[in-house]
Amino acid sequence: MTRTSSIARSRAVHAAALGAALACAVPSFAATSPAEAATPAADPAWIHPVAGVLLTGTAGSAKVDVTNPDGSVSQGSLAGRYEAFAGAEFPVDPNGLSLRLTVGFHASASFTGASEHATSIPFEATLWYPLDDKLRLGGGVRYAMHTRFSGAGGKTSDFLNPTPSLVFGVGYRVLPHLLVDMRYVYERYEQASGADLDASHWGVGLTAIY
Repeated sequence: MTRTSSIARSRAVHAAALGAALACAVPSFAATSPAEAATPAADPAWIHPVAGVLLTGTAGSAKVDVTNPDGSVSQGSLAGRYEAFAGAEFPVDPNGLSLRLTVGFHASASFTGASEHATSIPFEATLWYPLDDKLRLGGGVRYAMHTRFSGAGGKTSDFLNPTPSLVFGVGYRVLPHLLVDMRYVYERYEQASGADLDASHWGVGLTAIY
């Protein structure tokens, strides 16, 4: 009887030890908590703010004569001197194609004969495609609104009507959010008399994209 009780106690001790070992091992097989789970990659931003500045210059020799309200006459180019713009880019395809929409302010150098200069507010819609991680090509349309001549004779539109223009550009990434942009704009204005004025120009500057 004593031998049987001893065997029973021994088995009970072994069972208890085995149970304790299993209990300690369970946490190592427990499911990973949500906090420990790998965080999935965030979706790419669907909108990227854009801002930039450009130095612009004439792509031709065409000049226009402006008669101010005070009777003074000045002559100069509509190609401008500088331009600043802001807007946004919207990814449209996984291959990197994006749509850029911007509005800007374009100003010319002073005309001869007076302190006259031309200003306009251009709207642009362009598509940009990356050739690699640094170089991208772009093209689209532009429309310069609210063209005005300002200077000694006050402000006047001089009866100029803008026409839709074409934009071609190249961008080269020098920093993660900064590009050097080069462009050509084919731009013309119609006068009330029916004659066209050339405002085509080149541009080079910096564009920031976030």
